[in-house]
Amino acid sequence: MEENRFYHSKNLELKDIVELEAQTHIHATKVLRLKVGDQFALFNGDGFDYVAKVIEISKHKTTVEIINQYEVNHESPLKITLAQGLAAGDKMDWIIQKAVELGVHTIQPLLTERSIIKLDRERADKKLEHWKTVVISACEQTGRSTIPDVLSPIQLNYWLSEETLKTDTLKLILTPSKAQNINQLDKPSNSIVFMVGSEGGFSEKEMALALNQSFIPVNFGQRILRTETASIVALSILQNLWGDFA
Repeated sequence: MEENRFYHSKNLELKDIVELEAQTHIHATKVLRLKVGDQFALFNGDGFDYVAKVIEISKHKTTVEIINQYEVNHESPLKITLAQGLAAGDKMDWIIQKAVELGVHTIQPLLTERSIIKLDRERADKKLEHWKTVVISACEQTGRSTIPDVLSPIQLNYWLSEETLKTDTLKLILTPSKAQNINQLDKPSNSIVFMVGSEGGFSEKEMALALNQSFIPVNFGQRILRTETASIVALSILQNLWGDFA
C-alpha cells in the first residue's frame, strides 16, 4: 500500500490522466512537497486503490497518471450501524472519525429528546456535508477504500419505525441500568445496530420505544460512560468479540 493516500471523487481507471482536486493538489504539493515522478494512492470508494504517478505540476494543478490498481479489503466482517444520539460541539466529529477507524459500516445521527444541539433542515444539511469530509479523512488515514455511509439526522421515533421492518438484525441499545453485559450476547448471524444516546442519554419514552422494537438493553458494567466514550467502547468490544480484532 502506498504511504500517501488521497480521496478522489470521480471515476478512476488504469492509464487515466487525472487532474487532482484542488484541496488534494494543495496538500500534495504544499504540505507533502511531492514532485514529478512521485507516486501515491487515490481511492474513490469503489474498493480499489489506484497508484498515481505525478507527471506535471503547476501553480494551480497537479496532473497524474494511473499506473496500477489493486483491490483493498480492510473492511470488518461485522456490518455495524452506529445509531448515535446527536452530540454537541466537536464530539460528533470525534465519534464519527473513531467509528470509521474502528470499522463501522453506517452512522445514523439521531435527534433525541435530550440532544443539546438542535438542527433545522439547512443546518442539518451543512452538518451532513461536514461529517462526510470527516469520514473520508478517516478512510485516507486507515487505508479503507470503501467509504462508510453517514446518513442525514433523523428523529429517533421516525427512525425506529423504519427499523421495525428489519427482523434479522441484532439490535442493541446502551443503558446504565436493567441491562445485560454485552459480553453475554451470542454472535449475530447478520448485521448489528447499536444505539447510543446523546449527553443526557435516552428518555424513558425513547427507551420504551426501542424495547418495543426488539432492541436489547446492554451495558459495559457499573460505570456510566460519556456518549463519546460509549460509542467507541461499544465498537471496540463488538470487533473484539466477533469482528477482526479477535
